[in-house]
Amino acid sequence: MDRQCMQIIEQNRRQLDLLKSILRQVTKEHYQQKKAWPGQPSVGKHVRHVLDHYQQLWLATESGRLDYRLRLRDEGAQTDPAIALQWIERLETWLQCLEHTDLEYQLHYQFAEGETYSSLHRELDFVASHCVHHLALIHALLDACGYSLPQAAGIHSSTQEYHRRCAR
Repeated sequence: MDRQCMQIIEQNRRQLDLLKSILRQVTKEHYQQKKAWPGQPSVGKHVRHVLDHYQQLWLATESGRLDYRLRLRDEGAQTDPAIALQWIERLETWLQCLEHTDLEYQLHYQFAEGETYSSLHRELDFVASHCVHHLALIHALLDACGYSLPQAAGIHSSTQEYHRRCAR
């Protein structure tokens, strides 16, 4: 497997590790607590949403068909951080298996406006970036709760690299 493919798998591992770090410390109460924002978000809703996208991609590697609208929406992962952690462990095993897969594998991609094709590599990039976005929102939801959240949570790797270059 080429360097670029290994990097995208590693990027996904890093994002899931950040999510695990948060899940290991957040209380069930804070995990389920809804904010009076549009959609009444909670940490659990964001975590479940991220995991749903990973699960759909995983299923697509078996079927060849990807449609993020068909997400599983596991209520258990939305209400219990321990269940979310179990899902992450499964996803980590799946990512490890991808090290022996052609990431240019074509997926039939269905979306609201039609259909097209995408590659597994492209979709791994998407779910990693999607996770970054939701980690930023989770960070905002937990900001006032006193947790020691990872500084990298919610900051894309390209932004981190940019900051490193600027600091030189």
